[in-house]
Amino acid sequence: MFWLFGNCGDFPFSRCEAFAQNRIDDSMRISERGFAMVDRLLGQLSLADGLAASDETIFDLVSKELDWEAVRTLLGQRSGPGSGNTSYPAEALLRCLLLGMWHGLSDPALEAQIRDRLSFRRFAGFSLSDRTPDHSTLWRFREELTRDRLIDKVFEEINRQLEEKGLIVKRGTLVDATFLQARGRPPKQPKKGHQGPIKPSSDKDARWGKKGKKSTFGYKMHIGVDQAHTIIRRVEASDASVTDTEPADKLICGDEKAAYGDQAYYTHARHDRLAEANIKDRLMRRANRHHPQLPARQKLRNRLIAKVRAAVERPFAVFKERYGMRRMRFFNLATNRTQCILAACAYNLRTMIGVIHRPAERRA
Repeated sequence: MFWLFGNCGDFPFSRCEAFAQNRIDDSMRISERGFAMVDRLLGQLSLADGLAASDETIFDLVSKELDWEAVRTLLGQRSGPGSGNTSYPAEALLRCLLLGMWHGLSDPALEAQIRDRLSFRRFAGFSLSDRTPDHSTLWRFREELTRDRLIDKVFEEINRQLEEKGLIVKRGTLVDATFLQARGRPPKQPKKGHQGPIKPSSDKDARWGKKGKKSTFGYKMHIGVDQAHTIIRRVEASDASVTDTEPADKLICGDEKAAYGDQAYYTHARHDRLAEANIKDRLMRRANRHHPQLPARQKLRNRLIAKVRAAVERPFAVFKERYGMRRMRFFNLATNRTQCILAACAYNLRTMIGVIHRPAERRA
């Protein structure tokens, strides 16, 4: 048992040691005016952290496979110049938000889980002695990502690294959209003979949308995914009244060989734009007043496209069943858009691990 009381530097610490060292190296920088811009020091490991190290989890694989240095550079420093309370590093807070997304947690629930779960602490870079962020800190950081559009840059950087790993094949892009219910209740319908103003919804940006006979008050998430591994390449968010076809051109990247979508996405103008870009049109056709019945050839074509296009439903199922996104958590479009992009980041990282590492090599 001599090792227990010997030099702690000889003890084989857990996998977050490298991340902790990065946090120490980047914890303080000097601005041009000479003020110290300080982020809170995290991850200074002790003997207890080494003893508490557990088996490798999927979080450790994400930490290992992604180049977090590039993400950290994008996020930059959070503390302002001069003296005052130090801030949590942006990378640590981003990791916390990813944990919350993977487990479908609200900010208060995420605060409690980070404080209690060793695997959460290790992924976020907190040692056993570090104070962890509260729910208001997580909320403010999400607002920073929204205000500065930093989440867009993080999403692009993650996809750049996935492309370097060969996970984005560009054989085809699958486009689709789904309704997401608003956090607030819809405005009350006026009763017969009612006079005076109608009580509005607490969510000013949400709108009514309809698909078939079902109406939804809320938002709509639009995605374009790579055909090979359903890596999400493009994300857009809108209120529910926006039709599927309106943001469709933004979902097509331009470097794929084909674009797949259901009947809602086909227009003559889009067909011409795809042909001009040398992208195969794999958008399903639908009947119209000039052609009330599709010919048998078009029906067969639609069935073949539907088999390929169906893979785009997988991310939506993950968002709603695992990430708790059947109903949005926030009361405005801007923050809900950030949440949608954050969900896409979380989904892509988990998909990366699923493709690179066999199930026997990881633990959920």
